[in-house]
Amino acid sequence: MKKSKLGKASKRLDMVDMISDLPDSILHSILSRLPTTEEVIRSSILSTRWRYLWTSIPSIDIDYSRGLMPFKEFRNNKFEEFECSVLANKSIDLDSFRLCCGNYFSMSKVRRWINAAITRNVKLLDLMFHPTEESKITEVPHCLVNCSSLEVLRLCLLGGLFMLRNYSGFLTIRVLELKTCILIDDDLVKDFLKSSCPLLENLSLVNCMTSTITVFCISCPKLKNLRIDNQKVLDCKELGDDIDMCDNLEIFCPKLVFLELSGHVAYNFLFENLVSLKKAEIHPEFKLQRELPSESMDTIVCALFYEISNVELLSTSLFYDHKCINLEDLPKSLPNLKTLEITTIADAFNMDVLIQILTRSPNLESLHLIIEKDPPCSSSLTEASSLDFWEMECPFDYIFERLKMVKMTCISGVPHEMGFIKFLLGSSPILETMSISPSGNITDGRSTFSIELPRLRRASPKAEIIFVQK
Repeated sequence: MKKSKLGKASKRLDMVDMISDLPDSILHSILSRLPTTEEVIRSSILSTRWRYLWTSIPSIDIDYSRGLMPFKEFRNNKFEEFECSVLANKSIDLDSFRLCCGNYFSMSKVRRWINAAITRNVKLLDLMFHPTEESKITEVPHCLVNCSSLEVLRLCLLGGLFMLRNYSGFLTIRVLELKTCILIDDDLVKDFLKSSCPLLENLSLVNCMTSTITVFCISCPKLKNLRIDNQKVLDCKELGDDIDMCDNLEIFCPKLVFLELSGHVAYNFLFENLVSLKKAEIHPEFKLQRELPSESMDTIVCALFYEISNVELLSTSLFYDHKCINLEDLPKSLPNLKTLEITTIADAFNMDVLIQILTRSPNLESLHLIIEKDPPCSSSLTEASSLDFWEMECPFDYIFERLKMVKMTCISGVPHEMGFIKFLLGSSPILETMSISPSGNITDGRSTFSIELPRLRRASPKAEIIFVQK
């Protein structure tokens, strides 16, 4: 008589389970896939084999907010005990250490935890805190400076003052992300980015402000990706009404490949030696009371196109007056531009500017034009301003040899728009798709605009016109 398999299984109930027989390295790999350190620690109840496995996990993620319950008081001492216990094993190196402790602890305690992670040769450090000493300036801890293992540093100060020390350190750091920090001392910031981070490749500043910096200079020889996103500016009484990061932003990065500037960043931009730039997303915003004269803005725009003339993808917003822009100041060619996305308003500049940009982009493959109705710091559009915007002189003998896709958003349906659409359809022999999305005032799909559109002559027999009705 054959023995039951259930009998064999029952004999293993008093023994260690098969998963626990696996080597520590595999069990560590399993535990490291759990989303939080708290869940990793809970695995210790599985068996005596698992009791202390969590102490040798190379990734630690501790967030005070996960322990907060409605109407339950946060217990500082319990959090501190827990923090010290997970950092106790100094024999195992750390791949990553994430700490979010809000404003419940002093900088001295936070510095102690950072030091514990540094002694374990941490590679990625992700910190979110606001020291209880609100008036005190947070400086880069000394233990971070000489850390030879640190490659990624992410720091969120929740609106706290932050000073970057000009130490000859940070020799291994490749990624630096600062969020909701108020940076002080322009010389230290400049020297830190230029001298203290020789291997820095990725720099991200999200909702960061400056208190004394007039000229913010970023000069990094190996920087490849730069992101400055100030769409949600800090509410800081110390900075008064000046909500922009700085007055002047200077970027000197010969290896830069990706650039993103959005929100309240600066009023003047100086780009130099951006010969490697492939992708640029530039969407600045300006306070109405500090808007510059149109002549100054024209200079900025022309300089912008000159300095990023090698880009393959450009997404930008033009919300200022370019009606008097000198077209001769634009670069003669944008030879590598393949994808262009422009967001603007009908009274921002006349259509000749866009025509000149398009005809100087011989390799353009995709065009997306967004006409916003209620842009920042602007009034609603009128039909008269829309007509002025679409006034243009189209070079109907020009051929877009590579243009395959056109997308136009928030089209108002004024007669002059048809001239631009006709120009694109008649000048694009390999066009595949033209997508038209009308604004809210065009609600009838049987309108004259939607009826006439399919009847226009197309240079490409494969061109498909799609009328996207909201």
